[in-house]
Formats: sequence, C-alpha cells, structure tokens
Amino acid sequence: MADLQPLIRYQKFQLEEKQRFIARLYAEAEKVYNHKERLLNDVINERKFVDTSTDPRVITGFLTYQNKMKKRIELANVEIGRIEARLDVARDDLREHFTELKKFEIVQRRRLERHRRELEKREMALFDAVAIEGFYRRLEEEARERHTLFNEGAHAH
Repeated sequence: MADLQPLIRYQKFQLEEKQRFIARLYAEAEKVYNHKERLLNDVINERKFVDTSTDPRVITGFLTYQNKMKKRIELANVEIGRIEARLDVARDDLREHFTELKKFEIVQRRRLERHRRELEKREMALFDAVAIEGFYRRLEEEARERHTLFNEGAHAH
C-alpha cells in the first residue's frame, strides 16, 4: 500500500499551475478587452468631432479612419475569441485535474482509515492477549498458593 501523499502534493502543485495559467489568460483577455474599449472610445470621440465639422476632407478622413479602426477592432475580437477558447480548454483541464486530485485524496483517506482500523484491531488483540496471559498467571499463582497451603496443611497434621 503505497503512500499517495507525494503524488497528492504533486497533483496540488499541478492544479495551482493550471490556476495560475488561467489567471494569466484572464489578465491577457482583460488587456485585449481594454484595448478594444479604447479603440471604440477613440472612434466615438472622432465621430463627435466629425459631426460638428462641415469640411468634406474631415468626413472623408474619418471614413478612412473608421475602416482602419473596424479592422483593428475585428482583430481584437478575433484575439478575444482565441483567448476565450483557450480559457474553455484550460477550465475543462482544471476541472478534470481537480477531479483526479480528489480521487487520490479519497483513496489515501480510505487507506489511512483502513490502516488505522487494522492497527486498532492488532492493538486490541495484543491487549486481549496480555489480559489473558495475566489472567492465567493469576490462576497459576492462586493454584500454587493453594498447593503450597495444601501441602503446608498436610505436613502440619
């Protein structure tokens, strides 16, 4: 019956590594979301400027700018999709790993409980044997004392 504690410690370490990886993915996603938000805010601010202008060059320039920003926003959306897909895989992996860890912990706990019961059983058997041995010694001592008393009584008559 092998001790699973080293394996459990390793599994916990692996689980923590997976959690750190997921945290890094969330941080990466947050950066991309923030970048996308800045791009959208920039477009909104430029649009406000264009709405107040009557210069046709400003409107034409804005259309070019807007197309460029749409492409950058789409790239951000693609990146967000990629990160979310990686997050889904990582979360599934984390769940599976957590389940495996719990299995190891349950097996270890059951082994320890079985071992504890075996030790208690051996301990009780040992105590029973000691008690029985002590009982027989007392019986032998009492028998010797009776024998001695009987022999002394028989010699005295």
